[in-house]
Amino acid sequence: MSYSTNIDFDMAFVPKGTPTFVDMIVKLENDAALKSTRRRDMISGLRCVAKALGKAMQDVPCHTRWLQPRLAKVLPAALRLSPKTWQNAVSNVRAAMVYAEIVEHRGNRITDLSPAWQTLWRSVLASGSTTLQPALCRLVHFLNNRAVTPE
Repeated sequence: MSYSTNIDFDMAFVPKGTPTFVDMIVKLENDAALKSTRRRDMISGLRCVAKALGKAMQDVPCHTRWLQPRLAKVLPAALRLSPKTWQNAVSNVRAAMVYAEIVEHRGNRITDLSPAWQTLWRSVLASGSTTLQPALCRLVHFLNNRAVTPE
């Protein structure tokens, strides 16, 4: 019995039919409703991440479980990128995947909160405290998402 030696173990756990970065770019380029600057930024992020991973665009799946461990290994300085440039590229890839409904929006903006939580959260932000915002942000959104009111 012989076995095929053409198995791509790198992609073994990526579901068949998962869109690639090329598919994402085609989708973005064909969406007239998307602002040109936003389209440009998302496409730039997709290209930057593919290059950082040393992969062709058609070989990078839009699959978070495949991407996350590989992105964690990237050293921006080795690619002559600032940490902020790398962070923006990864953020733009995530935004493209949210836009294409491949992953969910994280929902951590003030506008994602109910009116009652928005009022309370704006007062927390207005306090100028450098410790309250980072400590409470996730909790406030968690409670809001579970329909718990500030009262």
